[in-house]
Amino acid sequence: MRYSVAVFPSLLTLFVLLLLGSHAAWQVDLGAFGLSGVSVALKVTSLANFFAVLVVLSLLAVTFIAGRYSLSKVHYLLLYLLSLALLLIVYAQDYLLFFVGWEVMSITTYLLLSFTLTPKALVKYAVFAIASAMAMLGGIMILYSAGQSFLYADAHAAYAALSPVMSVLFLLLMLFAFFVKIGVIGFHYWLADTYAEASDFFTPFLSAVLSKMGIYALMVLLLYVVDISAPPHRWLAYTLALMGLLSSIIGSFKALDEDDAKRLLAYSSIAQLGYIVTVLSVADGMGGALYHSLIHTLAKLLLFINVAAIIAVTGKRKFSELGGLIYRMPHSFVLMLIGIIVLAGMPPLGGFASKYLIYNNLLEEGSLLVLAAMMFSSAAAFLYIYKLIYGIYLGHPSSKKLEEAREVPFVFLLPQYLIAAVTVGLGAFPGAVVPAINSVLAESGLALLPYSSATQLGTQSGSYDGLVVILAFVLLFAAVLWLLLSIKHNRVKEAKDRFDIAYCGEVPNEGTRLHYAYSMGKELKRVSFVGAILRHTSAVFYLFVSRQLFAFAGMLRRLYSGNLSVNFNVAVLFALVLLWWSMK
Repeated sequence: MRYSVAVFPSLLTLFVLLLLGSHAAWQVDLGAFGLSGVSVALKVTSLANFFAVLVVLSLLAVTFIAGRYSLSKVHYLLLYLLSLALLLIVYAQDYLLFFVGWEVMSITTYLLLSFTLTPKALVKYAVFAIASAMAMLGGIMILYSAGQSFLYADAHAAYAALSPVMSVLFLLLMLFAFFVKIGVIGFHYWLADTYAEASDFFTPFLSAVLSKMGIYALMVLLLYVVDISAPPHRWLAYTLALMGLLSSIIGSFKALDEDDAKRLLAYSSIAQLGYIVTVLSVADGMGGALYHSLIHTLAKLLLFINVAAIIAVTGKRKFSELGGLIYRMPHSFVLMLIGIIVLAGMPPLGGFASKYLIYNNLLEEGSLLVLAAMMFSSAAAFLYIYKLIYGIYLGHPSSKKLEEAREVPFVFLLPQYLIAAVTVGLGAFPGAVVPAINSVLAESGLALLPYSSATQLGTQSGSYDGLVVILAFVLLFAAVLWLLLSIKHNRVKEAKDRFDIAYCGEVPNEGTRLHYAYSMGKELKRVSFVGAILRHTSAVFYLFVSRQLFAFAGMLRRLYSGNLSVNFNVAVLFALVLLWWSMK
């Protein structure tokens, strides 16, 4: 079973590799099915290929570790059906097939989550998924009413034919649908619980690639339907910038307040995807958005698999119950370190390249206030990133049972090492993916990123050589290491019992909170705006909405009480209103 399940990902990988070099396109008229004049289309584009690679990469990573979990054939069937739905989304060239893929994605995700989520979390996901789908369907119908076509090629002309009111309504409906899937702050109510309670093998896929479908859909909207640089649509650019920044800043501080590693990474995803939404608000931000989509996929696969391995070995996921594992799991520690460096956008690894492009895009656009807010958010991210690695690997162990832990199984380490190697490679050769990004930009008629060699990454404002940067860091690290080793000191052996210490004059027991990660970040509540972020939650708003809906449903229930005579009278009254309206 463990080997047979790898056949489908291998075939899917081969299929996508064949598509990468082709320019195939298919268009089918649905007139034979009674839909006269309606066509659907599939097309291999550079943008579709870019996201298809992310889908296949994520599928291979989670399939590799899936053998460590007691999964049935139904799990694998749903995962593969979900992957095919994602490919249908990215290769569709019309909103009809796109919507079919979107719905299959939502349903298969719901079924996969139903194995582990509590009823409350599952209802949250279902409600938001349905709301997202209905909003998208409404937007598609508005666009179709103007152009009588679902094809992307006809979308811009159809949008131009809409009245001002309908065009704004269309954009609001589509943004609502995409923001829910991305997890933009305010639309994220379902996300943290879903990520935290999803199976440890499925959460990497959920964060790495499912969230990207909202990003892809937003890119399609901006490329095929709306010209965001046109003056009438500046409000859309401001909306994307504002919502992206709020997601980045609020997501970062919400992550810092979490004691659960998976919930911290969930809020981290909200913050990181906020960077992508923000940079899409500028005319030439597509390159930075694509690069950061790749980096976010790699980083979240690496970090969620790392956390999944820790949970598999220790059975714990809270920082207050972990700590001190660096001595027991040195390989996992190094891989986590690489992951957080990438996520933080620090040199010399690949995360620095995407942040460099995003900052330069905002600088060249003249969005200095947005740039300053994003740099603040990026600096705040260091706090929760440090908490992630400190809470698990550094500090004092919170339990003597952790002293018996051993390195995670090789099946968890191998995909992490492969992903880490890619991120290190992108640090040395940041320009290696620029030709793929430029292919997308060229097809879309956007300005290309400067390209001279694989080691250099450039913009109109400047460039840097990744190989020089990474070699400088290696030499600096080697010099510091040599200096430390050359200092004479009495070598201290590792303590046989790290709980054999004096703690306020007493010997600590299992209930003593020795691990600082238990309260790390709590002191920031004293900062007024941070405290406001941590105290307030979107749950209040959604609970208010639910109460109003229940009240409205109760009012309707009085009308449709099941009494035949009452229902008949209501139906007659409704028919009379319609007749009166038609005669106006």
